[in-house]
Amino acid sequence: MNKIYRFGWRPMLFMGADRELTIFLSLFCGIIIFYSFNIIVIIITIVIWFINMSFLKMMAKSDPQLRHIYRNHIKYKSIYLAKSSIFCKSNRVYK
Repeated sequence: MNKIYRFGWRPMLFMGADRELTIFLSLFCGIIIFYSFNIIVIIITIVIWFINMSFLKMMAKSDPQLRHIYRNHIKYKSIYLAKSSIFCKSNRVYK
């Protein structure tokens, strides 16, 4: 019997959130902090970082692949219209 190791199927998370979004958020906040050198802007940026990290952690806890699902939702929004049934009349013209 073959073993299925956990590292092969678990999602890649960093600090409990999506890896790419966490790195982008940290880089963005770091650039603002090092560019401003103002104590008020630094405090505001740190607060924004903590709020967004908590949001990203909640998002990853509900579904680690939520970013990809949302991207596909936006991509296919015009194709899969929200209808209650397949028999509903649509105003869309199919070519």
